[in-house]
Amino acid sequence: MVLSARVKIKGLYGLPKAHTPVTPAVLATIIEFFQRHRGSVLGLTGAGVSVPSGIPDYRGTNGTYRVHGSYTPILHHELVSQHASRQRYWARSFFGIRPAFKAEPNPIHRAFASLESHNYLSGLITQNVDGLHLQAGSCNILELHGTLKQVKCLSCGVKESRDGFQQRLEELNPEWVEFGQEMAQSGEEPKRRPDGDVDLPSNLQYGSFVYPKCHHCLTGDYMPTVVFFGGSVPDKVREQSYRMVDDASAMLVCGTSLSTFSAYRLVKRAREQGKEVAILNFGQTRGDGDATMKLETTAEDVLPPVAAQLAAETP
Repeated sequence: MVLSARVKIKGLYGLPKAHTPVTPAVLATIIEFFQRHRGSVLGLTGAGVSVPSGIPDYRGTNGTYRVHGSYTPILHHELVSQHASRQRYWARSFFGIRPAFKAEPNPIHRAFASLESHNYLSGLITQNVDGLHLQAGSCNILELHGTLKQVKCLSCGVKESRDGFQQRLEELNPEWVEFGQEMAQSGEEPKRRPDGDVDLPSNLQYGSFVYPKCHHCLTGDYMPTVVFFGGSVPDKVREQSYRMVDDASAMLVCGTSLSTFSAYRLVKRAREQGKEVAILNFGQTRGDGDATMKLETTAEDVLPPVAAQLAAETP
């Protein structure tokens, strides 16, 4: 089923009125897809696969863009060029990163790891920056948009763990640590947003928030090792994503509307090569017209039972 309605804000697409019923016949269709392309299916995932782990998404049924239309994430050029934007970003991440890092893999992440370990999946490209696919045991994985687990210096390029950076932020901002403790005690902890962001009071001023300079070159500012809106996927990563598509015979897309071109172009590349593309996503995607199979359902309903059955059938 391909929908025609499109919400023309923030890359939002229409939502169907009902899920595709996950019947034994539907599961059999996906199982046959993996059997037909055994060892050569490339997975492509988005924020929807991490929603069951408690990580908000942007464009899903209850996504941040749908529920809070005024929400605007920080843009790449703002972060790299504006001191005030960096203060705002790091202050909000200061409270959001710990809950994000406490998230654990869910059955979808474990299903992808199982499919790879039983030689049904050739590899996995994820747009997510939460690291949960790796935690679940996926090995041949490309994090297309980077990872929140590290930060890098904008001047010299040296990297540091996000945990270590968080400790330095806490040392430099004791009053913000106290503010966080007060919020926790009052039960008014900030609302979580995607990618380790949170909502803080609208009247809060960020001018007092201090972020450290690079410990190596001593002058550079840090940013997370992720691709922000308005930024570009590094050339090496883009070329690796192309190779993974070229080496596969089919693609399985899960939990993404494919709004970002960096992901959608991989679907287009696969179809231009005549490869099958199956999409599991509740809601219209940018790639629906390219898909050879589309199920209006969540990966959570389909992939775990499919992976379990294929694992049971594998000698």
